[in-house]
Amino acid sequence: MKRDKIKTSQAHRQANDKASTFNPRLRAGGFLLALAVFCWPVLYLFNHIFPLNGQYTAISNDFIALYYRYKLYLLANLAEFRFPLWSPSEAAGFPFYTNPFAQAFYPLNAFLVAWYKIFGGYSPLDHQLFTVLGISIFALGLFMWLKLINKNIRAVLFAVLVMSVSYKVTEIVRFPNAVHTAAWYPWVLYALTRIMFSGSMKEAVKAGALLVLFSVFLCTAGYPYYVYYSVFLVLPYLLAFLVKPLRAGLFGERAVSLKRAATTLVLAGLTASLLCAPYLAGIRQLMSQTIDRAGKDFQYSTHHIFNFEDTVGSLVYPPASSTEGWYFFSITALLIIAVYLFGRRGATGGKDTERPGSIPADTGSLWVKLFFVIWVGLISYITYGRYSYLFVLLWNYMPGFSSLRVWGRLNIILVPILAWLLSIAYSHFTRVVCNRDIAVSGLRRGAAEMVAVVTVYAAVLGAQLYLHLGDIRDEMWTLKNVGIVANEVWFIVYGAVAFVVVLVIMIVGARVRVGRRWLTAATVLMVLVAAVEMRHTGAKTWAYQSKEAPDRFLLDAAKLNETSFEYARVDVTNTISLTPVFNIGVVENWYFARYVSFLKRTVNEAPARKILLGGVDGTKIFFAESIEHPSIESFLQDSMRYRQTGRLVSYDGDEMQWEIDAPVAGYLSFIDNWAPGWKAWVDDQPTQIELLFGTFKSVRLAPGRHKVRFCYQPGLWPAAKQSP
Repeated sequence: MKRDKIKTSQAHRQANDKASTFNPRLRAGGFLLALAVFCWPVLYLFNHIFPLNGQYTAISNDFIALYYRYKLYLLANLAEFRFPLWSPSEAAGFPFYTNPFAQAFYPLNAFLVAWYKIFGGYSPLDHQLFTVLGISIFALGLFMWLKLINKNIRAVLFAVLVMSVSYKVTEIVRFPNAVHTAAWYPWVLYALTRIMFSGSMKEAVKAGALLVLFSVFLCTAGYPYYVYYSVFLVLPYLLAFLVKPLRAGLFGERAVSLKRAATTLVLAGLTASLLCAPYLAGIRQLMSQTIDRAGKDFQYSTHHIFNFEDTVGSLVYPPASSTEGWYFFSITALLIIAVYLFGRRGATGGKDTERPGSIPADTGSLWVKLFFVIWVGLISYITYGRYSYLFVLLWNYMPGFSSLRVWGRLNIILVPILAWLLSIAYSHFTRVVCNRDIAVSGLRRGAAEMVAVVTVYAAVLGAQLYLHLGDIRDEMWTLKNVGIVANEVWFIVYGAVAFVVVLVIMIVGARVRVGRRWLTAATVLMVLVAAVEMRHTGAKTWAYQSKEAPDRFLLDAAKLNETSFEYARVDVTNTISLTPVFNIGVVENWYFARYVSFLKRTVNEAPARKILLGGVDGTKIFFAESIEHPSIESFLQDSMRYRQTGRLVSYDGDEMQWEIDAPVAGYLSFIDNWAPGWKAWVDDQPTQIELLFGTFKSVRLAPGRHKVRFCYQPGLWPAAKQSP
């Protein structure tokens, strides 16, 4: 009997899907809704993209130094059909292709190269458009995923429009790579859902191909932290399909072939791993060579604090929460969730103005509510770092966990989770407002839910007043470069407005028979209230008003690298250079540990070190009889005897060719960092690279005329250990 019910349910679902497929009006309506969802972040962050009277909202923090410059350098090379592997202009040489900031393998780079060629360059404003479109991809993914598991289109739209511009999303616009990595979370969930509900092997294979595609986008988008975080999103989501009460409550009585799904997941996972593993392994190898990021440094991993106070601030009063982990999504949405969590379970099973079967019949079950509460609670508890026993356990035993820091950022995982919860909660809310099956009338119909709203808002207001009157604010809130200028009291004012709107809608729904148009109007009103609650600060975080739109830059990367030998290097805290003036300074907690160690060891030899590193006249090539010197000064004295070091034949950043007439046996030293993958040839014969001061490349030469070639040729699978 039960199997017959499942087959009948599946048959009805397939019939509905076919009807939707062949109904032009439904298809057109679905397309327009998807288009509206995609455009919503563009509208919300309009001034980040389109200048008004010459002014636009520019993104600060790491946006230019760590992201825009790398993107411009990459596009300039790709436009000339060259893929850059090494970055010679930063910290005396550093890998480019495995540097996550470069986002070198991200497939959407193809569109940016076309943009670069068509519009004659690439500007910071262009990169802001690229970033905001990442949020649009995220919003569309949420919409497509939630539509699969909740046919209440108003509920899906409300959840998507609110969560896609919540604080955790708009805060990371300073990290374009993070935006584009998170953008593929819901698409991965979409593919997983398609696999689990596939009715045939053909459907499963199609969904598996989508999973591979979205996984590749996720892994190559250039933010490894978020790739790692996806474990805490995907595994619990799959668990919901395996636990029968959860599957019934969240997805209804839809047939699931676990054997077919498992086979597809394994094959898709292996395929995605084969495609992405070399790149991820390269990143992992690079991180193991950088300062502080090799792992097992508890102080480094827990330096940034995010605690229970930050969680409360994220929910009700952002000034009290660290921007690194806040995820405020409006009091409006919070109250809708409260109606679901604390309202009567029976209200979920009533009629709705949506079509039958819009949501599973048992989403109000204790199993479902506990699932979300525990999931959100565990993610939040991990973010507490040193104050969390679970964090300490994972730090000690979970592979790769100890290499990461700023754990408040893990809350990005909460955005799709809360979007899912909010869609269920809003479906419940519409049922409460429209319920006609309860044998009571008037205000008594929604009394329990109204009490829940009033009680929860009283707690929210109490927390807001306590934090506001106590002047409890996170230190980030006061930093000028964060760009926050809003008055904190607006969170309290708008929260009160949200409470009134939600309560009035519930009262009207209890007293008056409402229909679809009224529900649509109520949904639009609550989306607008939620947007107003968030936008006065969320759209201004890490931003400032720029008085003029920037020009697009065309870059001749090959010429830039070759002419760099004519310019003195500079010692500044910066990253990749877009001029022939290269940088030898380092950024905190970044770059090769051996190079940083060299800088620390030689801090008392600053004048001599400046000469060695080309800070005086740009010299990068030295010839000396020995490279075994106790100090930079002694090495320079050795090399000063041989001032005629030859001439540059060619240099493109990845390969340098040099001609020299060596007067005696000695070493030609290229003051550019060594890394696994660097190879050398002398007179077209491979030779071993030796290290000067533990970090720079040197080759031994016999007396006479030689042609020396250094070339960066990293393998597909980077070696775990490789020494010159």
